This record gives sequence, structure tokens and C-alpha cells, in this order.
Amino acid sequence: MDTALHGGDFAPAANGRPYRIGGAEEMFQRAAIRLTVPEGRFCYDASLGSRLNTLTGKEPDPGAAALSFAQEALRRIPGITALGAEYLADTRTVKIAVGYGDARREIEVKL
Repeated sequence: MDTALHGGDFAPAANGRPYRIGGAEEMFQRAAIRLTVPEGRFCYDASLGSRLNTLTGKEPDPGAAALSFAQEALRRIPGITALGAEYLADTRTVKIAVGYGDARREIEVKL
């Protein structure tokens, strides 16, 4: 179980207090954290994060590079798989399709 997050802070329940999540929601939240945090920037665990922030858009295939970085970052979360990635040059955003069992989610990372 984990505490639900939204916009970098605890997500409030109807009563205004943080609430707990589990199962697929928890796993997708963990994946989102690993993908959005630049690798090495979390002082308590330097291995947490991804190298997505290093994408310039000048790579021969930015989508393939993004997928590789996402797979590398998610390798430490059992059951989570990066299924695909799309680099959007106009907004410097990467959309990553993530799977956990039969559930799928798209995680957006602003660079």
C-alpha cells in the first residue's frame, strides 16, 4: 500500500485527508515516479529515476530512445512493462504506454 499522489503532493480524499492505494494503481504510481524523476536526483536512492530528461529530440529515433530509457527505469518494478513510447517534439513531452498484468496506462513525462 502507498499514499496516493497528485501533482507532486498527497491526493486528498473526500474528507481532505490523504488516502491509500494498492494493486495496479499503486504500481502505476510507482512507474510514474520512476519515469518523471531524473535518474540520480533523489538523494535517498540515487538509482531511482530515468534518463528521459536527457532526450534532446535530435536522436535518430527519439521514440525508440525514450522506450529504451523507460524500460531501463521500470526494470526494477516487478510486473511493470514499458510497452511503447512516443516523443512529442512540439511540447517536449514523452508519452509512455505502461502495462501491469492486463491493465494499461499512459504516463506523460514533460521534459
